[in-house]
Amino acid sequence: MIAAPRRPRLRARSALLAFFAIVLAATGCATPERPDPLEKMNRGIFAFNEGLDRYALEPVATAYDFVVPGLVQDGVRNFFHNLEMPIVIANEILQAKPVRVVEDVARFFFNTTLGIGGFIDVATRVGIPDNDEDFGQTLGYWGVPPGPYLVVPILGPYTLRDGIGEIADTTAGAYAYMNFFWFDVVGLSTWETTGVSVGTYAYRMLNLRAIYLEEIEGSRKDAFDYYAFVRNAYLSNRQARVLDSTDSAAAVDEDLYELDEEDDEESYDLDLEEDAGTDSDGDSDAGAAVDEQGAVDDDGSGEAGSGDPDAASDALNEGDPEAVAADGSSEDDETGGEEGDGED
Repeated sequence: MIAAPRRPRLRARSALLAFFAIVLAATGCATPERPDPLEKMNRGIFAFNEGLDRYALEPVATAYDFVVPGLVQDGVRNFFHNLEMPIVIANEILQAKPVRVVEDVARFFFNTTLGIGGFIDVATRVGIPDNDEDFGQTLGYWGVPPGPYLVVPILGPYTLRDGIGEIADTTAGAYAYMNFFWFDVVGLSTWETTGVSVGTYAYRMLNLRAIYLEEIEGSRKDAFDYYAFVRNAYLSNRQARVLDSTDSAAAVDEDLYELDEEDDEESYDLDLEEDAGTDSDGDSDAGAAVDEQGAVDDDGSGEAGSGDPDAASDALNEGDPEAVAADGSSEDDETGGEEGDGED
């Protein structure tokens, strides 16, 4: 009797599940006071991912971007995004959002038919919103806390909640029915189907990396701490998506992201407030210093050009160069006046 062939499974998905299981056992189920209790480990993995990106993915993406037109890159991105719409709609049903369900059913229909399988984003052109929901957002919608922040080798940033959601979406999403097509319809073997799935995922990531070449490089240059920048951006973006971004400015959890040195942050804010108060009072203080100097010179108690060096120094420190310039010009006028008196 011939055994039935085994259905293909993504090796990366199994490895990801094992990784999150280990982290869950290590950190416990409760949400930590800080979102990044594993920062030391995360920074090490982040450095590995950065090296892999800089010396492997980025050069290939640069060459790909040079060869493949931007219109084609956008079409590939639209195609893969359209493949994910059934799982997006399923998550909207789980979140009880009927309006979004109707919108995304229409989006999927228009893009699949008129958009040639999703390569052309017809729905956006006719004004249908693009709602992006996943199972991680569904868990957050029903109150599941995000858990610790994690950086997964090769795959990048997650929270524990979003990592579990990613596994669920991958199991039931686009790659699942792509596996069904290659394995059950075309008849590829398990290893061949797995290879096609991994290759498809890698190509999708390469295409996205090529699209965002300039944005990523700009972020690297501008960020003082790129690891903290990525963490902050990821956590803020995920929280805003859970809240549907309608009032994210007011509703984002205050404990979502904290600086490592809270005292330094508070003192920095106080310094900014003091500087703002100094700037607002700078014109009057510097002007008073100039008036005081002018009064001394008018009384003849000071020599030309001597003025009040302390007043000029204070005006400069208070960030008012115009006051310092005014102070200098008054001295020049007085010098000219004394010279004129001498000639007379």
